[in-house]
Amino acid sequence: MHLKRLFYLLMALCLCMSFSSCDKRGMPYPEGIMGDGEIEAIIVNEGGINSNAGCISLIYRDSTVIVDVFQDVNHRPLGDVAQSITMINGKYFVALDNSKKVEVIDPVTFKSLGTILYSQAGSPRQIVPISETEAVVSDLRQQLVRIRTVPPYGSPLEYISVPRWIEYLVSVENKVFGMTQGGLYVFDADNINKEFARVIKDIYNEEDTKTCQMLVDKNGMIWGLMNQKRGGSVTGITLKCVDPKREKVVKSHTLPIENPNSQIPGEIIGYINYNRTDIDPTGTWIYFNVKTRSIEENDKGEKEQQSVYRMNVETGTFEFYQNLPGVSMMYGFAVSPEGEIYLCDCLDYTRQRGYIRHYLRDGTKISHRVGVYPSQIYFPRNRQ
Repeated sequence: MHLKRLFYLLMALCLCMSFSSCDKRGMPYPEGIMGDGEIEAIIVNEGGINSNAGCISLIYRDSTVIVDVFQDVNHRPLGDVAQSITMINGKYFVALDNSKKVEVIDPVTFKSLGTILYSQAGSPRQIVPISETEAVVSDLRQQLVRIRTVPPYGSPLEYISVPRWIEYLVSVENKVFGMTQGGLYVFDADNINKEFARVIKDIYNEEDTKTCQMLVDKNGMIWGLMNQKRGGSVTGITLKCVDPKREKVVKSHTLPIENPNSQIPGEIIGYINYNRTDIDPTGTWIYFNVKTRSIEENDKGEKEQQSVYRMNVETGTFEFYQNLPGVSMMYGFAVSPEGEIYLCDCLDYTRQRGYIRHYLRDGTKISHRVGVYPSQIYFPRNRQ
């Protein structure tokens, strides 16, 4: 009898230890995720489609990396194809394309505060606030989806059909601007309706520029990048400025590609497929990439490289910023508050964990291994 009771006691003890181990999976973060460190960058990793491997990685200033903080804290996957992260009303809103949802996350503990799950077809992409309590989400399925940004988050408030697929959005002057291949669409924030949409046809995206986000400068003007063409060839990189009040292009500045065959080191010889853009925290400098002639050959035996240029929004002047040797493809691009370049390296889409390549101003490159298919770099200190 005593042996039987001892057996049951031991079994109960083993079960308790088992459940305790499950609770401690990953890192407990008793002091919150920030702990004694400071987060340098938050990385959104898409993860392979249909793998439920979308995740958020944290890079600390001491180079410590937490690969999947949401899984560690919430003990469940974030979702399938994480697309973007946006700070709204002091919370992170993360769009998950193939999961048809938006996850709301506490910015200190990274605990889930709610899930906005679509009740119909959708592929959420980018999120912008349109009021103190609402935001709109772009979507691959030619719709904009209106959501709540304060509790209770609930389900989407409205699915709004739009004429074209929109990826990147900005909200300025109580209007929502969405870039498409047919022009820049303009909606009134309090009445998003395709029947009342306006189109600025002088600015639009194409296959090679659809990855460039729109940028709002310190004067509240909107900027978009386009490739200037002549006779079917790209002859320059153009940044166009839209006045949101007048709903028209008011400025245009072009960095020319003079001679694609030039052998002079540093000369601009071409454009970048799937270029990216960013703007500094002061809203003064716009950053983008071009192809330049290099001194040394790359791994393909070519003397060419990617280089970062920037443009001053006040003067329209361009200047060389930094070379990025060894970069063949970037899946994301950002400039830190200190002016340092960060790139997402997906390792040629091989479904393995990728890297963030951090370029210091002296040319030193630091690599951080993160999740599968890193695609967005977010600097919390940019938004403080």
